[in-house]
Amino acid sequence: MTPSPKPRYDRIVSLVLLVLIGLAVVFLIDRNPDILRARLGGDLPVITLSWALVISLVVITATGADVFIRSHPQMQTRRLPAINLGFVRVELALGFWILPSFAIVAPFAFFRLFSPVLEMTAAIIALAATGGLLMAALLGQHYALDRRPEVRHVARLGLQTITLMLAFSLFSAMYYSRLRFLYSGVLIAVIGALLAYALFQWTPPRRGLLLLSGLVGLTLAEATWPLNYWAASFLLGGALLLVIFYVTTGLLQNHLESTLSKRVFWEYGLLGGGLLAAVVIATFR
Repeated sequence: MTPSPKPRYDRIVSLVLLVLIGLAVVFLIDRNPDILRARLGGDLPVITLSWALVISLVVITATGADVFIRSHPQMQTRRLPAINLGFVRVELALGFWILPSFAIVAPFAFFRLFSPVLEMTAAIIALAATGGLLMAALLGQHYALDRRPEVRHVARLGLQTITLMLAFSLFSAMYYSRLRFLYSGVLIAVIGALLAYALFQWTPPRRGLLLLSGLVGLTLAEATWPLNYWAASFLLGGALLLVIFYVTTGLLQNHLESTLSKRVFWEYGLLGGGLLAAVVIATFR
């Protein structure tokens, strides 16, 4: 079988370097105690200049990921979500924006929590993690569309691993913030739904992927409510949410692939129960 064309490494590396330079500037700005902050009033979270710059990097990365993946021949036959404006119909490769975008947000949100202790070391680790995750996500999405089944399988397994790493980082950072459930629940639901959609888009084409992704997000939001009253470290809180995300998305993926059986159900049930028990035991030790 003829392999798919190789990715444009020159463009991918250029994007990764641009993001790393921008993120390094963000970390330098973030160390300034007098950084510009926007207080929206009430108990709403404070928005800093750092997050505004990170969002701009996310927009650049999502645009680059869209351009890269559209050059793949397999995208010509792939059905994409579309917006019909009447005079023009715009197709959006939304599913291919998610992992590259979160590859920037997750390391920044997670490793900045260690800045008071590790100082610049935390920033260096975050930059290394961002570069590795972003490169892996862009290459993984390219090879996940390869014509060769064995290449697709390895690439999609890699993307699943990246998704779980990003989920743990983001859930831990959200749990650390201890925001009111009105905010933390919504944010975790959105994060969980987007990451779930990034996984579900590789299953056989079916309708209702957005609905199933939303159900994953809703499940995580419901789990967040009692967790807000749980005196556990942010790492354990993030690990518990990760277990829920892993079991839920795993069962739904098997359902979409028509491979869900009693054996698979029990495997995920036992694995999820074992991981949950390990997190609870670690909390009370």
